[in-house]
Amino acid sequence: MSDIFLSYAREDEDRVRPIVEQLEAQGWSVFWDLNIPPGMTFRQYIEKNLDAARCVVVVWSKNSVSSHWVQEEADEGRKKNILVPLRIDQVVPPLGLRSIQAADMTAWNKDTGHSKFNELVNAIAALVPKRIATEDTMVDVSVTPVALPIAEPKLLENFVLIRGGQFTMGSPEDEAGRFGDEAQHEVKLNDFAMCRYVVTIGEYLDYARQNNLSYDARVEDARLPAVNVSWEDAVAYCRWLSEKQGDGTFRLPTEAEWEYACRAGTATPFNTGENLTTDQANYNGDYPYRNYPKGAYREKTVPVDSFQPNGYGLYNMHGNVWEWCRDWYDETYYDECLKRGVVENPSGPSSRSIRVLRGGGWGNNARNCRSAYRCHDTPGYHRSDVGFRLVFVPQL
Repeated sequence: MSDIFLSYAREDEDRVRPIVEQLEAQGWSVFWDLNIPPGMTFRQYIEKNLDAARCVVVVWSKNSVSSHWVQEEADEGRKKNILVPLRIDQVVPPLGLRSIQAADMTAWNKDTGHSKFNELVNAIAALVPKRIATEDTMVDVSVTPVALPIAEPKLLENFVLIRGGQFTMGSPEDEAGRFGDEAQHEVKLNDFAMCRYVVTIGEYLDYARQNNLSYDARVEDARLPAVNVSWEDAVAYCRWLSEKQGDGTFRLPTEAEWEYACRAGTATPFNTGENLTTDQANYNGDYPYRNYPKGAYREKTVPVDSFQPNGYGLYNMHGNVWEWCRDWYDETYYDECLKRGVVENPSGPSSRSIRVLRGGGWGNNARNCRSAYRCHDTPGYHRSDVGFRLVFVPQL
């Protein structure tokens, strides 16, 4: 799927084409083609690509301001907080879409040095880090790569290639709300591919039906996270999906991979900084972090693509549902890692009785949603705020 979903009026195709060409020259992939594949309807094709995009760029013109399709697509981007508007005519956007400032490119003239074009590029880069082309892959320039031959074009839809590196795992002693099992230590990881979202109810129900399994879920929205799934259930799902896919292996992330992916290069309590608001994640806003103001308490899960993704394009790494990791849990494991210096690709203790959960859930306080917080329970544990996210290892 594409990085950018470009919404425009078909009559403006010739004027929009240079914009697309320049965005692609910056390293982004852009969806703007309306050639519908056989077997799909127009709405299915558009919705599929709109749903997968990390940024929605809407082109306001004399033609598009009256297009209900463009308005719907722009509104979807607004709801997800991924809308970046621009104007190629002096027009006023439709009511409800005027609050977001549009880049005024009425006098752009295809100049890549134009200040308004650079404003557009910077706004998109805040949502989708720029990528540079290498011989066989596209690499986020914000991530320092290490050598491991995973080629991004081989990855499945909605999986992100995360370049490995060295980071400090755990929390500093002065981090508010930290626990004694979060001793900081250095970890070095290889590349891995992680799904942008946790597994959804729709995906898990498909698995349950195909395998004649009982899974009690009210499908209010197929994009809600699959919950009430134990570690054992999650591993069985990974095994089934690996056999079904046939060109790679699906598994749960290690605890180190999970924290590295969650932090996305940050060293603060949350990947959002020193605080996490309920406009950024789904948790119990009656219990904010430290002395920050209270927020909303939704008392339920929200769709997996809610809120702004982190710097690696991953959604809801804080809050919504707890996420199972592969590792066994041991309270002193981090202390052992610290004694060993830099630990490469750690996978936890060899054997214990409880498994690791990360990220926090919709009913938890902000403290438990911190990047370093470690939860744990038995492999058979399941509850309405527990789900899982996949890592994919492609066949090379």
